[in-house]
Amino acid sequence: MKDKRNILKIACLLEVVYVVVMMVYYLFYVKSKEVVIASTFMLLIGLVFAIVLYNESKKDIDFLKQNKSKIILCSIWLFLEPIIPGILGFIFLGLISDKKREKLPDVKDEENSVKSKIKAVLLILFFILIMFVFPNFNFFNKISVYVIYLVIFLVILIINYKSLNVHFKVFVKNLKTYVPFIIRRYFIMLGVMLLVGIPVVLLNNGNTSSNQAALNAMFEKVPLFTLILSTLYAPFAEENIFRLSLSKLFKNKTIFIIISGLLFGTLHMIDKFTSFYDLLYIFQYAALGICLAKAYVDSKNIMVPISMHFIQNFIAAILVLILY
Repeated sequence: MKDKRNILKIACLLEVVYVVVMMVYYLFYVKSKEVVIASTFMLLIGLVFAIVLYNESKKDIDFLKQNKSKIILCSIWLFLEPIIPGILGFIFLGLISDKKREKLPDVKDEENSVKSKIKAVLLILFFILIMFVFPNFNFFNKISVYVIYLVIFLVILIINYKSLNVHFKVFVKNLKTYVPFIIRRYFIMLGVMLLVGIPVVLLNNGNTSSNQAALNAMFEKVPLFTLILSTLYAPFAEENIFRLSLSKLFKNKTIFIIISGLLFGTLHMIDKFTSFYDLLYIFQYAALGICLAKAYVDSKNIMVPISMHFIQNFIAAILVLILY
């Protein structure tokens, strides 16, 4: 897209379409007058923000770089509902930001030697065996799930300790530089996931993935443990496996990003799917994995995708706790 301002115009168009569709729905299918009045009022506010955003899209890019407040305000409101126009607004802001802000600190990690590749392969195989192969044997089911997750955590920590130590120190030292990068990449990731996920959800008649359904059930039974598992353990373990370790096996960054995303998506659904359409959720998880892999390649710091993964899972966990 040559003219980045077209992103804002697309966002405005989507908002207008959304307002029209929802207005028709509320006027003809909702009987409660109070609901119709309240919803119409909120839709009109959204329309006002869309008009403001459209007016901003006509202004010069250099002017918009220095005057972002209106776009930020509109994007926040439109992100709350219907989400995608707001995400497009944040994507636009990310695209017009000065490239200097994208320049992140160099991370001097250990050399990608034969030894490091062997450790990476062993760690990946260990993770797959523990999570997907051994659970099929009766003896393994007798071991406490707490012990299993603790062992995985310790093995990852031991094998990747040197890299994690270097990455963490650089991350903490340059936190002010990393935070804006993480926020921008998170919103881009969220937008990509929605664009990929919406058709999949529609094909599944609005049903959530079997993987998420299983997680929801865990939240009902053991909410605190599941919260820790999904927000702290999963980002740490999965980013170490699918990003930090897997990256050591590929010289080509593009191939790594694609393989990382596809493997991430497949292993999230391969043992849980209940139908062909449910299996399509692989693409949504793969989209998440690809965005995280791209963030890792660009930042060269594993703490960046871990942080993005944490934000995604934390927000999802809070929503599940509220709804269930």
